[in-house]
Amino acid sequence: MYQISAERLRIARNIRLIRELRNYDQRHVAAAMQVARSTLSTWENGVTEVRIETLIRLATVFGLDDYRQIIDFDPESLFRKKDPR
Repeated sequence: MYQISAERLRIARNIRLIRELRNYDQRHVAAAMQVARSTLSTWENGVTEVRIETLIRLATVFGLDDYRQIIDFDPESLFRKKDPR
């Protein structure tokens, strides 16, 4: 039987969590990414692996500085003030 990796599931969970914390629905994010809502759903459920290029675009849509913030998501980072330097 096919098993989804723990890393893929963690990234999938983080995509959904960040989207929900931003108060974005799937339609909004899918439209911004220029993909079908069902494609976003497959990413959020870990059905398909998300490529780095896609994570970079998602980070932009979510207003994150780096795609690695999706991979290593820290909920507290959304609420910290950015250093003006």
